[in-house]
Amino acid sequence: MTLVITLVTQNGVWASTDHRLTGYPGGDVITDGSVKHVIVRCTDGAALVSYTGIGRVDNLDVSTWMREVLRGESRTVDETLMDLQEQATARIGSQAKRLNVPHAFLAGAFLGERPWAVAITNMGSPTGSSPERIQSVFETTALFADEPIVFAAGSGRDAIVEADRELLHRVSTRKPRRPEEFMRLLGDVSRRAAESGHPGARLVSRSCSVVFMPPSGDDVKREWYGPEEERANAPVGFSHMLFGIDLGELARPMIEFSRALWNGDITEEEFNEMTESAAKKAVQSRQRRRPAK
Repeated sequence: MTLVITLVTQNGVWASTDHRLTGYPGGDVITDGSVKHVIVRCTDGAALVSYTGIGRVDNLDVSTWMREVLRGESRTVDETLMDLQEQATARIGSQAKRLNVPHAFLAGAFLGERPWAVAITNMGSPTGSSPERIQSVFETTALFADEPIVFAAGSGRDAIVEADRELLHRVSTRKPRRPEEFMRLLGDVSRRAAESGHPGARLVSRSCSVVFMPPSGDDVKREWYGPEEERANAPVGFSHMLFGIDLGELARPMIEFSRALWNGDITEEEFNEMTESAAKKAVQSRQRRRPAK
């Protein structure tokens, strides 16, 4: 479980996600370095997708699993989110129902210049948490954000102090001078929730990643917020899909191979072969499942 806060406005999408993965049902901390968002650049717009609930699939963070099933094909925003719903039902639905784990993908998306708030959930509501409502099939709700929309979901939702709830709704109607102002606000709210002592707070890390996506989908900003003593756990790398290309899969080996070539550990011919292999993998989708009939 986790804490996701998403703010969808005409001026852009902001999302904060904590980094904690815990064992179920005991709640033992597995890591405080998990990435829980994916940025998807599409043919007709872009989406910033965060999630809460099941943290790993096949020993992969769900963010990595998302990139693996979505990559290899350039889609529209609608096609991307519909495919994510289908893949979530096929791979996550039965497990989440069996464990009584509410799971939600929360997305702020732009189709052209029009902002949308989207929830893909197994519980009928993006903020629901009642086990008897959990189902094996994921459903999608999309709202046109003609007015700002604030989503908060996950175990840490109830740990957000009332003053911060009011603050988020109040400032969402304003246009910040700089995107970093709202990024810092979401980072502070997430940290205060983790430190509140309220129910669910122990499942939220004090650090979080905050992402800002402008209406164009370009020039995305990402910042890590948290106590300095936790910076060593800060997630590294990209969680970004660009027209079907998995930049998260491509960037890491490219950096490693370039460093090895510079140090003389590999030849130029080996570098070319290895980078070609990495590029092929970045557009190769994992085997996809279909929901049971």
